Amino acid sequence: MEQMAERKVKVGFQGQKGAYSETAVLELFASQRKLQEQIPEPLGYHSFSNVFDAVQNDEVDYGLVPIENSSTGTFHFTYDLLIKYSLYIVGEFQFHESHCLLALPGVNLEDITKVQSHPYAIDQCRGFLSSLDKTVVISQTPDTATSAAEIATQRLETTAAIAGRRAAEIYNLAILKEGIEDTRGTITRYVLVARRPITPERHEEPRTSLSLMMRNQVGAFHKAVAAFALRDINIAKLESRPVTSSIQMSRPWEYMLYVDVDGSTSDTPLQNALKHLEEFAQIRMLGSYPRHIPPRQPRIGPLGIGY
Repeated sequence: MEQMAERKVKVGFQGQKGAYSETAVLELFASQRKLQEQIPEPLGYHSFSNVFDAVQNDEVDYGLVPIENSSTGTFHFTYDLLIKYSLYIVGEFQFHESHCLLALPGVNLEDITKVQSHPYAIDQCRGFLSSLDKTVVISQTPDTATSAAEIATQRLETTAAIAGRRAAEIYNLAILKEGIEDTRGTITRYVLVARRPITPERHEEPRTSLSLMMRNQVGAFHKAVAAFALRDINIAKLESRPVTSSIQMSRPWEYMLYVDVDGSTSDTPLQNALKHLEEFAQIRMLGSYPRHIPPRQPRIGPLGIGY
């Protein structure tokens, strides 16, 4: 049987080589059947808006950006960018992050006077950081990989970085301590964006993301939820944010409601729910895509035996 030829694709992410997002790109394309037919070339960008620009301008085929974290919550700027750009979510990936404290080989924890990393990584490691000497300076960098690369290239002997094990390998740094996050098993959910939408197949357990803009009036939130509930459509996520342009003294506030539901836009119940919503809300489809189902972990019994 002849195998399908593999196709190289460019995938933009925020950060540089060794960033968590780059690792997520590689793991996503290795784990999903349809994407396995494509060989990803991860390309780092300075900011998330730069990633969206690159996809919009056809510099890359896809962009992979974080949308929520199990510890620190929603990445609101990603939702803002999804509204601003004419792109669609075509996939998702759940990535487990284990934060490490990295330094130059031969450096001990007692030698550290400064710890640097991305603000979100710092926020997820507050407990560990508070255990350090009070004189240790905490500094922010554009991404976790940059914090590690600076130590390696500038030979910073008293500075440590919060980054991943892969960054340690790439930049030849030592791991002073592993698993320093406050909550073990922290998961970041990423979304894969592209210029054209897709229609996932039913066996891929599809999910659909959309935004609704409604006036702040009695019953609006209830009516939006009811449009799905009446048709037995499960709402996986529901979050509201004020629309910045509507915050004026001359008119009431308007809110953007971000919704993730189970199902695809090709499903009749969801199509009927959208028609219902059109009666009182402005709808923006953000995309239907295959849901990422993490591999099931074996349960461990009291004697350490999996079952």
